[in-house]
Amino acid sequence: MRKISFYLVLTFIIMSCDNKEDLPAKNQSTKYPQQLYIINGDLEYWSDITDGSKPKEPIFIYNTPEKIEEDTIQKTTSKTSEQSVSLNFAYGIYDPTNSGCTIKKYNGNKEYYTDAGVYGPNPYPQANGYLVRGYGRAHQNLYYGSLVLFVDNKVKKTNTRRGIVDGNDESGSAISIEYPFKPNITYEISIKATFYDNRYLVDKVFSSGFPTVFVQLKNDGIITLPNIRNYNQDFCDGKGIISLEAENYVNYTRSYKLESQGAIQRTLVFKFSPTEEKKALLISVHPAKGEAGYGTIPINNYTMVMPLVKITEKPFDPALNVELPNDGRR
Repeated sequence: MRKISFYLVLTFIIMSCDNKEDLPAKNQSTKYPQQLYIINGDLEYWSDITDGSKPKEPIFIYNTPEKIEEDTIQKTTSKTSEQSVSLNFAYGIYDPTNSGCTIKKYNGNKEYYTDAGVYGPNPYPQANGYLVRGYGRAHQNLYYGSLVLFVDNKVKKTNTRRGIVDGNDESGSAISIEYPFKPNITYEISIKATFYDNRYLVDKVFSSGFPTVFVQLKNDGIITLPNIRNYNQDFCDGKGIISLEAENYVNYTRSYKLESQGAIQRTLVFKFSPTEEKKALLISVHPAKGEAGYGTIPINNYTMVMPLVKITEKPFDPALNVELPNDGRR
């Protein structure tokens, strides 16, 4: 049995104030020109050109997965006799959602149109009544026939007095679903997902790190933007990775890190036993990243295809929780 681990993450952000040591940063993601590839009509992938040639018009790649069996995904969002709710993301999002985000979708090679059927900061009510928000252009991809989330990490080079230092240039995406999680009930969250390594799909080189899926019960459905220095943050572009709530992190956050290369299908199962009311489910995908230095950054680029999320109520299991100090932190 594969284990879905959960743990406490405490992040310290240290900013240097020594202006004598570092010159003003001049950042670049690569020393090579880049070629744009469009995967399945709307997923952008930038590849380094190392043979001395110049970039061309976007190159289109179509990755058509095997057909999912009809009985593995329910055709509508529904409640079952087992006190479960199935949220079906295998069907399209109506355009427009007025979510605040749009995406370019290519209609036959070079021609594209702007599609507003994208999850964004403004909640979009689906037919089931649950409100959904998104970060990083979470949207429906026609060829995958599902909701897709996208993560990427490249090398960002910064010139300093000590030389050129490698850093993370990361992007992620997420959705939040408003749902009434009641106290003293155990909830099982089941996520059907397939992970595609876009670096391997285009460059025939496996990504050098694996993405992590974070699942968190929240007090509201609002997605907290990353805090990126000297950058005007946008919900739609996915720059950086979103912030996770720190309050009672260990009891309301679970995670899964992909462990295999290639196109990988998984059914991810997470369990929570809330002792207080929670109002939303966050699903956030983060790329692998490394410590700033020299040659230490894992280059990785993945699409997570997510057709189904199932929420099931079960008898309360207090053993899932860790006793915490009064401030709820650990």
